[in-house]
Amino acid sequence: MPRTYSNDFKSMLVNLIVNDKHSTIATAHQFEVPLKTLEKWITAYNKDNHCFDSNYLSSSRQIEILKKQVAKLQRVNEILKKRFLY
Repeated sequence: MPRTYSNDFKSMLVNLIVNDKHSTIATAHQFEVPLKTLEKWITAYNKDNHCFDSNYLSSSRQIEILKKQVAKLQRVNEILKKRFLY
């Protein structure tokens, strides 16, 4: 079963490596996190340094949510059109 980590934990480890210049390998070993997992977190942070903020949504996630909202509103609009046009 895959292990999950909180965003606070991810942020702390990435900050140790990126800002405090700790060794990636040593940090992964010390906190018992797979090295590849830690490298993915660093890559994500380098692309968008807000990716581990608690209320942050990536732009792709925001688009996904907005598309769902638009689809729902379109369905409601169609129902209302049918009710009031007939």
